[in-house]
Amino acid sequence: MDSSTRFPGLVLIQMVCLILAPVVSNCQLTQTDYEKLNLTDRGFRIENTISLNISSLGFEEIKAVTGKKTEVNARLLVINGDTLFPEEIVTRGQTTLYYRRKSYSFDLQSEASFHHGDKTKTFRKFYALSLSMDRNYANNRLAYEMMEAAGIFHLFYSFGELRINGQSEGICMIAERPEDWAMKKKGSPVMIRRGYDNNIDKLKSDKNADRETIKKHRSSFNQIYQSLNKYKGEELYTAISTLLETDDYMKWLAFNFFVRNGDYTDEVDFYVDPDSKRFGIIPWDYDDIFSIGPHEGYAESKRIIGDKLFFSTEDELDRKIVTDPYLYNKYLVQFRELMNELTPEVLKSIFERTFAELYPYYADEEIISLSRYDRFKDLDLQRFKSDMLTLYDQLVISREVFLKTFAEQNK
Repeated sequence: MDSSTRFPGLVLIQMVCLILAPVVSNCQLTQTDYEKLNLTDRGFRIENTISLNISSLGFEEIKAVTGKKTEVNARLLVINGDTLFPEEIVTRGQTTLYYRRKSYSFDLQSEASFHHGDKTKTFRKFYALSLSMDRNYANNRLAYEMMEAAGIFHLFYSFGELRINGQSEGICMIAERPEDWAMKKKGSPVMIRRGYDNNIDKLKSDKNADRETIKKHRSSFNQIYQSLNKYKGEELYTAISTLLETDDYMKWLAFNFFVRNGDYTDEVDFYVDPDSKRFGIIPWDYDDIFSIGPHEGYAESKRIIGDKLFFSTEDELDRKIVTDPYLYNKYLVQFRELMNELTPEVLKSIFERTFAELYPYYADEEIISLSRYDRFKDLDLQRFKSDMLTLYDQLVISREVFLKTFAEQNK
């Protein structure tokens, strides 16, 4: 293998050092010895197809860009060859409701089967996400498998095609609902979606959870934030860790820094593990990765963080983790573990598999032409390939920078 296929150019190295300049001083790297991506058509096929038949008027209502949720009255629903009967189908999301291609929440009378590689899962309730704000349709897919490799993401996901009245509505991502995984698979009595300013944005409970149980776990979540003003250092870490799977949470923060996730404060659910009685996390929505900085409070975060390896201080818990020396050192332990898990070989496999899974969608002109309605318009295979090569190199070089930083700090 010659050097042109193994090493990133010095220009790319300099670009990565520029990106990391606010948090890494003296970014001096030589060309790094790692194998470059081999992005090819592996013969993958479209794994999942959802076909709806609805009235012409109903179809026009769906396509309208109103920002309002719309109920879909399906005359016929076929998923991967099986005819199924819906209880409810409704458009979902917030910003995505302002795009022509919509995301949907499905509630069926019986379970549908979905495929992802050698996995097959059945769901009665699930999401079909349009990915209309996801660059190249790849960001969520990349992030989810990276977090799987790090042991902090467990939901089922897979690409598919949505068809309405015989016409393609483009690519979608079939996604397991976080509350179903938390309550049905983990046995959690409640799930909390964190909002801004430490607030509980939404709380969902299992049908068997009584009022006192819900009240207790609501109080436990609030105690996490109340602890921030009562304790510090090791005492604070101990107090938080009786309520939260703190190491997983810190690794999630480290991952958000590693992929430069511009929007994550309110994109995480907390569920109660019935065994440990502590809150675990379910990350969600990764279309804003590879950002220059957090979308909210960038200047303030930069002032607080300084040269630390951290991305956003929008949430009070995150702010305490980066400013309390003991907590930050605990965070760095999880950061090192994350870097050891996301080796160049692991990243290479994830990027190549993502490209191969998306290839049949890019090769289908009817599907890929609908990207003209999305945030990143008029996608094409060559630009997708170029972006994947660049982002992979950025992550591998960034990883080397961080590992060198850790080594220097331990001298």
